[in-house]
Amino acid sequence: MSTREQLLKTAADAMRRGLQLNAQGADESHPDYAKVMPALHAATAVGITDTEIWQAATTPQ
Repeated sequence: MSTREQLLKTAADAMRRGLQLNAQGADESHPDYAKVMPALHAATAVGITDTEIWQAATTPQ
């Protein structure tokens, strides 16, 4: 698996966790958000788009 693919997988996992947190009514003060955001930022920093992350996170596994 390439670095880009691994970053996309990690970001998709993070987005799924973020969506779970949102569904539970959590906001950015929840401690797990500190774990979610760095993965998303790392992926976008290397050119992975929000759309790619969203698609990977919401596609059934």
